[in-house]
Amino acid sequence: MTAILYCHPDSGFSYKVALALRLLDVEFEQRQVDIRLPRDQRSQEFRAIAAHGEVPVLRIDGLTLCQSNVILDYLAARQDAHGGPRRLDGADLEQRLHVREWLSWEANRVSLNLAHSRYGRQFGDYGPALLAWYDRRSRADLERLQAQLAQTPWLAGAAPTIADVACMGYLCFTVEPWAEPAGVAHAEWAQRWPALKQWYDRVLALPGGASAQDLFAGHEIRY
Repeated sequence: MTAILYCHPDSGFSYKVALALRLLDVEFEQRQVDIRLPRDQRSQEFRAIAAHGEVPVLRIDGLTLCQSNVILDYLAARQDAHGGPRRLDGADLEQRLHVREWLSWEANRVSLNLAHSRYGRQFGDYGPALLAWYDRRSRADLERLQAQLAQTPWLAGAAPTIADVACMGYLCFTVEPWAEPAGVAHAEWAQRWPALKQWYDRVLALPGGASAQDLFAGHEIRY
């Protein structure tokens, strides 16, 4: 059966999963959820399967999976379970653990800081001091990624993994206007964070690679 991804185009968490599915050449159907509605007003179909009331939710292989990095972990291991080589995962146990170190870091850094720098400007009403706090942390996150990618072509070594996919989650949104006052505008990466910019381009150039804006275009938000 075709996998079903409940998602939203403004959700970097949804983008991580959609990008992984594309890179792994897994056919899936998008069902975009109206996350602007209060949770109890979203579709019954979505509420019945979303354990935490949040996107993304992925239905695949008879499973219903929530939380983006848990889904990435499953998708990376799934190839091995289906008789093929692991893809988007480490080549051995040590490297797979390194990949998951990055997943944990990303969940507490990029998916917190960039997400709030963006949300606080585009959708929320954050005060200047709170925005400045998230902005400082967001710039520090990009510095950390730059430092790693100046040493290795991919975050966990010589090949792309779900660590790279996870860290892309909110980076695609730095092309939007909010990123300039936050000090993380994508247009400045080539000069400020050149290794990060080159990595970003490599991710999108992978077979199946696509930006969040392209990947989610053309679907009706109705769940």
